[in-house]
Parts: sequence; C-alpha cells; structure tokens
Amino acid sequence: MLGAAVWCTSCVDLNYSEVTTNNEEWVYQSPQYGIEHLVSSVYARVPNGLSKNFEGGSGATFAAACDEADCALSHDNIRKLYNGGWSPINPFSYLWENSYKAIAEANNFLEKLDKIDLSAYENNNDFQAMKNKFELFEYETRFLRAYFYFELVRAYGDVPFTLKSLTNAEANQLSRTSAITIMDWIVEEMNTIAEFLPVSYANELNTDIGRATKPMCLALKARTLLYKASPLFNTSDNKQWWLDAARASHDLLVRANGWGIKLGLYSELWGPANGDGQEIIFAVKRGASSSWETYNYPVGVENGQSGMCPTQSLVDAYEYLDSNQSFGERHPESVINLSKTDPYENLDPRFGMTVCKNGDIWPNYNANPIETFEGGLNASPLTNATNTGYYLKKYCDPNVNISTNNATTTLHAWIVMRLGEFYLNYAEAMYHYYGNANTKGEFTLSANDAVNAILDRADVGMPHWTTSTADWLQRYERERMVEMAFEDQRFWDIRRWKKGESQNAVKTISLTKDAEGQLLLHRGSLSRGWNNKFYFFPIPFAEISKNPNLVQNPGWEK
Repeated sequence: MLGAAVWCTSCVDLNYSEVTTNNEEWVYQSPQYGIEHLVSSVYARVPNGLSKNFEGGSGATFAAACDEADCALSHDNIRKLYNGGWSPINPFSYLWENSYKAIAEANNFLEKLDKIDLSAYENNNDFQAMKNKFELFEYETRFLRAYFYFELVRAYGDVPFTLKSLTNAEANQLSRTSAITIMDWIVEEMNTIAEFLPVSYANELNTDIGRATKPMCLALKARTLLYKASPLFNTSDNKQWWLDAARASHDLLVRANGWGIKLGLYSELWGPANGDGQEIIFAVKRGASSSWETYNYPVGVENGQSGMCPTQSLVDAYEYLDSNQSFGERHPESVINLSKTDPYENLDPRFGMTVCKNGDIWPNYNANPIETFEGGLNASPLTNATNTGYYLKKYCDPNVNISTNNATTTLHAWIVMRLGEFYLNYAEAMYHYYGNANTKGEFTLSANDAVNAILDRADVGMPHWTTSTADWLQRYERERMVEMAFEDQRFWDIRRWKKGESQNAVKTISLTKDAEGQLLLHRGSLSRGWNNKFYFFPIPFAEISKNPNLVQNPGWEK
C-alpha cells in the first residue's frame, strides 16, 4: 500500500495514535506519498456497513439489532445488542476505538500543516493541481473529525472532546463534554469549512470520489441538528431546535438541485454504480466482492447464508398503491390463506425491491422460486433458514453469482448520506415545529411536500400525502422505516425518538401448507429485551478504569 510504512500506530490510552519522529518527518517532507496516505487513513475509518464486523461477528448491520431484521445466523455477535450479552466488559467498542483513532490522526495532521513542503514539486506540470488538492486536505480532515465526533455523540451522548493531540497522561484526564456542546461545535465547523470545499471533484485532475465536499458539510450539519432536536437530546422540547433542523435541511434541499444532486430511481440506490448515483451525497466504496450477497442470499441457494432477514414489522409498514393503509392495517389477522388472497398485491413497489418473499425468483440466476414455507427449498428445517419468513434483497446485486463453479463479483458502495434522508429529516422537523403537515411557514415545502417528493420517484409512484391528522407522525415513522430500510437509520431513529419499548418484540411470519395443500401465513413474533440504558452505548471498561474523570453512562455502572 502506498505510504503504508510511514504510518505507525500503537494501541494507547483513549486509543490515540502516535507517529514516530523519523516517520513523521518523512511524511511531511514527502507529501506526494506520505500526506495523501495520512489523510486517506482517516477516510479509511469511515464505517462501511457492507463490511462491518461486530467484534469478530459475521457481518450483520444494525438493522439486525432493531425491528428491521433478524439475523438467521445464531452465532452472530449482533445478537448481543439485545440479548443481554452487552456490557462495559463486552461493549462493542469498535465505534469508540475507531472514532478516537480517526480523531487523533486528524488532530495530529492539522497541527502539522505548516510542515508540509511542496517546493520539490514546483516545476511539475501538475503542480498547481497538486497544490490545490493539498490545500483542501485541511478542510477535508476537519470534516472527517467532525463526522467522527457525530458518530461518538450519537452512540454515547457526552464524550471526551479535544481538538489537539494529547499525551497518554493528558488523554486519561479528559472528562466528558456535553453532547449539545459538541453538536453545536459540529454545526459551526460545518458552516466554516463548507465555504472552502468544492461541490464536487468532477473537474479535478485524478478525480476522487468520496472526498469531503460542500454538500457533505451541509448534510452533516442538517443531520446533527435533527439529532439535537430529537427527544433523546432535546429533553426540554425546545421548538427552536426543530426550526433550526428544518432550516438546515431546507438549505441543503434547495441548493442540492442546483448542484445536480437529485432524487432518482429507488432501484438505483444499490448496484455496481450506486456510489456515483445522482442522489448520493456521501458513500464509501469498496472493491469488487460478493461477500454481501453470500451473507444475505437465502440458504438453499448454493453458498447462501441467509444473513439478515427482514421482519414482518418492516413489511407491516409498507402502504398500498390504492390507499394510505399499511400492510399491518389492512391485514391484522393472525392467519392469512395465501391460496385465496394475495396480501402483497398492490403493495408499495419498494417492498419488492427490498424484501424477498415466498415465490420470488431470487437471485436472478436461481432457477427455482424461493420457498419459505415449512419444508420448502429455502426454509426450515434447513440450518440458518429465515425465522422471519423473508430474505433480504436491498444492497444485493441479483446478478452476482455465488455458486462455487460460476462465482462472480461486483462493485459496492455503502451509502452514508443521500438526498432522500434529508427530505424526510425536513418533513419531521417541520411537523414538530409547526404541528401541521401542510404548513410551509418561511420555507418552500411543507412536511407533506417533502414526503411526496420521495413518493414521486418514477419506480415508486405512491399516492401523495394530503392530510395532517393526529396520526401523521406515526405514519411518517413508517415511511422513514420503509425508505431508509437497511441503511443503518432505524437503529438510531428508535433511540433518538426514545421509543425503545417498541423493540421488546419483532413481528415475524411463518408459512405452512395444510392438508389440502393451501398455503397459510401465520403471524408470530420474536422476543427481545429492551432496557432504557440501551439508549446510549456503554463506555468500554478499559477506558473507565484508567481515567478517573470518565463517568460511565447511566445503567452501565455495574
């Protein structure tokens, strides 16, 4: 790896990284290699849901730790997030460790900017382009530092905060800074650096996709303000914070159109070119692979592992094309005779793009329709068969073949931020502030207008929302669950809304055939435990034990 030898990290207190003097001198005196690697190492720490690994687990995302999905693999460590296996001793500390390593690397780089010497390259033909790129590194690194602080605040609430490199002794004296203070800093930081970053790098020499941009700054600002306004952090229900969140999202939405960032086809949010899609604001690309498909294709498909299986809780949230009824509202019965009625007919098209059900051809090369009924080709009693009644399509490329003799791969990109999220963020903030989904106030869109923009996708085409009833927020939460399914939003939404009690059980189905061969759908559920201490992650015990000023999150003290 280019420049890899120059960056030496060690596992130190508060997970701060150190660079030896000799290596550091080489980095700053050989910027064409060393500096780019230094910045790239911070970028490389941005979480990638497509390759996330929970403390040695097999690859589930946070979707399987909330009511979106259940992991079919009984040994997957994601289960510890709801089955009592989570503690300060076993804290899922990757997020803490990874974020603070990234912040330390960023702080170290930003403190040494004046050491960068480009004089050796002044006669190069591409010197000006190189100089421009290096000048942007400061602002890119500041964006990344703020992003990792957002990750920490979202998971832990108040956290240690510093903008300078620390010795071990200094790091182990830091107390926690309030989440609100850090979020306010993120907002101001984004306001500042957005003025220096470009809208895109499309016209730059050696185009780099994924580098920090002005839209990414506005998006992080808007997302941060939404979290600040939400009940988990907005304990006094300060309405002004909702207005601030609405303004930030509206600013992004208005400017995005002029930047060429637009809502496109829902089906194009994944696939080999999704990282370059017109809706994408921030994505993490990975090389050609079939690991996501292998993990999530059904058992019964050669080498398929079942992975994350969508729940009936998710399916119940999809509405019908012919009304504003959801699946759960139209079909609350405990048993449905699928031989006589098709409850999936006229369901929101996003359902078929996200969820694989009995009878679907999946993946494309599979000759046999998926069978999820008891004894079927892809069902119990097969090991690791779905226990929710469904399999996952979203983010899978159906053209990827995982069979031993015909294996293929494809490019993937994990979406960190996309425009659709901010239409929803705006709608939520507007409704909370104005209390009416049809009010535009000082803006150009009402809450309903923003939701309708999502529903107007050419391959979705769901009926417009026109009313503002008492259950609007409940309906909005369903829509958000549907639109953002499996994008690591729901897990955090449940927490910021303080609706953890909804996670005590997740809805499932099972399919059987009766004596007459009729296919029956049976509603069921999977029990899970919720404790209010789950609203925030436990700080790793190793950090608490070496820092007398670091206080554990409530409920995790013992």
